[in-house]
Amino acid sequence: MGRSRPWPEALEAVIGSGQMDAAAMLDHFAPLKRWLDQRNRGKTCGW
Repeated sequence: MGRSRPWPEALEAVIGSGQMDAAAMLDHFAPLKRWLDQRNRGKTCGW
């Protein structure tokens, strides 16, 4: 389907919406983000 139809149309057929949302990924990685924020507090990025 992704080959014969535009990908937004295929996405809507599969998940019922033509929009993507990263909320599930943010929820999944929230503990890691909290840990990294704590670990890197007060440090600056060198690039």
